[in-house]
Amino acid sequence: MSFGRARLFLSLFALAAVAAVAAENPPPPPPGGGGDAGAKPKAAMVIEEEQAADEPPPPAPTGDEKRAIGDYVRDNSAAITDCYARRLQERPTLQGKLVARFDIGANGKVIGAIADGIADRDLIACVVQVVRKWEFEKPASGGKLRIAYPFRFEPKPTR
Repeated sequence: MSFGRARLFLSLFALAAVAAVAAENPPPPPPGGGGDAGAKPKAAMVIEEEQAADEPPPPAPTGDEKRAIGDYVRDNSAAITDCYARRLQERPTLQGKLVARFDIGANGKVIGAIADGIADRDLIACVVQVVRKWEFEKPASGGKLRIAYPFRFEPKPTR
């Protein structure tokens, strides 16, 4: 490589390094919010915590309502069993307790659901999808209800 080409190569390398540093450390915006009027706004995200004092959590069901919800979950849990059976094909030793937590809205439809307890994202995602489709009787209180329903998963022994 000639001296001229080596110098050109080093110059280009130095420019690329300067550009990379500039991209990582952009200059601060001008004071007063000035700048290019036609520029697109940049995305920003602010994480705010829920304030528990604003709205208390929905109550858990009691009495006959609790029994009716439990009966509905047991009668409609075949799809959850299917979620587990599919995951067992990839993870034959997968087992444990998974708790599905969901809120029933005033209209009886599930308005939010999560699950935890077993470290398998695919199983959790499948269970949450199933639970979000459930529809219950309208809560007697006329408001929301909060449910936590445990599922115990164990592979069946082969004979």
